[in-house]
Amino acid sequence: MSFWQTYFPEVTDNDGNKSLRLRIHHAIYFLLLIVLAGSQSVSKFMMSGMEILLAVNWVLEWDMRRKFTWSYPQNDNNEGKWLLTAFATLMAVHLVWMIGSANTGYGWYDIFKKLPLIAIPLVVLTSNPLNRKQLTFIFFFMVGTTFVATVIGYVRRMTIADLPYRQIIPFISHIRFALNICLDLVLIAWFMTERRKRSKDFDWLQVAMALLAIWFLVFLLVIRSYTGLIAILVVATIMTLACWHKIENHKHRIAVAATLSAIYIAIAITSIVMVSSYYKPVELSTQPLAAATVNGNAYTHGDDGVIENGNYVSHYVCEEELRREWSKRSTMGIEDTSNNGYTILPTLVRYLNGLGTTKDSAGMQLLSDNDIRAIERGEANPVYVYGNTVKKMYYVMLFEWESHRKTGAVKNFSVMERFELWGNAWQVFRANPLFGVGTGDVVDECHANLEANGSMLSGTTKHAHNQYLTFLVTFGIIGFLIIAATFTWALRREGMHRMPAILAQIIIVLVSFVAEDTLETLAGCVFAVLFICLATKMERDNTTEKICLVHDNNK
Repeated sequence: MSFWQTYFPEVTDNDGNKSLRLRIHHAIYFLLLIVLAGSQSVSKFMMSGMEILLAVNWVLEWDMRRKFTWSYPQNDNNEGKWLLTAFATLMAVHLVWMIGSANTGYGWYDIFKKLPLIAIPLVVLTSNPLNRKQLTFIFFFMVGTTFVATVIGYVRRMTIADLPYRQIIPFISHIRFALNICLDLVLIAWFMTERRKRSKDFDWLQVAMALLAIWFLVFLLVIRSYTGLIAILVVATIMTLACWHKIENHKHRIAVAATLSAIYIAIAITSIVMVSSYYKPVELSTQPLAAATVNGNAYTHGDDGVIENGNYVSHYVCEEELRREWSKRSTMGIEDTSNNGYTILPTLVRYLNGLGTTKDSAGMQLLSDNDIRAIERGEANPVYVYGNTVKKMYYVMLFEWESHRKTGAVKNFSVMERFELWGNAWQVFRANPLFGVGTGDVVDECHANLEANGSMLSGTTKHAHNQYLTFLVTFGIIGFLIIAATFTWALRREGMHRMPAILAQIIIVLVSFVAEDTLETLAGCVFAVLFICLATKMERDNTTEKICLVHDNNK
């Protein structure tokens, strides 16, 4: 079969005759999907544009009778009908729950943001199915685009001084980008497994894919994506358990079990080492508290008990000497605000504390010019400057936990802010358990409850930071169960639970729902629906073939 026949195949009309018009529309559809898939990692504007063009092409193609009767060749089981019903139900719930909403402006804006949740399924699930090679081409293009974006990220990191890790990827949110990497890792695993079915030996392409997977995993560490790393670990664990009975080779079972066990053991050991290192007392913290500096100026010793790097942050502080010495070393004032949102003084105190020294003129003498520059840009701990990525991630989490445990602080703390927002959203849900607060009022109600509780997060633009809680607050248990039941039914009717590649993507999406309002952004909506719809609607080589990571001989 020629290239054109493979990637731009003939399309027949309702009478079974070849149609050039339908073939052109299908070719346009295929090309637009390629660009949409690739733009997930590089451009929100292109994502919006491709969605609009896909919808326009879908309408111009017309052929609605066949689209909504699912009467395509090699699609005898009406793949996609139940999934489309689930997404339509999701949007219908949003519309119905607009009734009674006070803030209709936000409600319609929220529905508009979520149009990809119905537009993409409608176009993909009612269109002529793509064949396996077309789908594989889209996947490779998506993985390749992500790879190019990571290369750009690495270059930016090496060439732009003091670049925050959240800005390494300039195109989309680093969290959304991390989720795209997770999907790419699933696609790589699918490709390698399919390749291994045809050849037991590793070829150059499998080696390249394995190296690319390692590259992506390292990049998740570079952008410090807790969500991405946790999602991959959860996927690996669940998919191993789900597909365990399909691994017939005993040696392969041992290898998979040993690898997964080694990962968990490594995480446990690393966690123990990092926690021990963080809390290991420095010599200064074990000595009786001194009253004055070597220059005779009085120390202040706070009683909040916050520990960082084995030292008490609020002990041995002489603000008078810090102000004097800082003015000699920096053009920034000690009351100026650095990039971390705090003034220089508390950042300087924490940095000196991390060195295990006193916070006075003697401690200032230990700071190099590089340390001064680091403090000016908001680095509050020497580990953040000189430590490896893993150590930085652990120390950030431990300081957040320590500060919250001792002082109740949550603001500007990524993990603690989430806990505060989750607790607040749960309170709002408990006050409106059956039908929620409505599509338009979810943000207003969450913010009002924060203010009523006197939360440190009063005035924030965030609301639940958890998609499950957002649904519960918005629709109550009634709406939530309608959505959950519909998608569960669709998953079973479409047989998606038997398609490991799709199941892995579903797990990634569900994990992302825990820490993010994934469906509150365009990039999140496209990520949640595109691959699942494409894989579900894929043209089958026969009526039983499914896109699988592991071959099932019993099918």
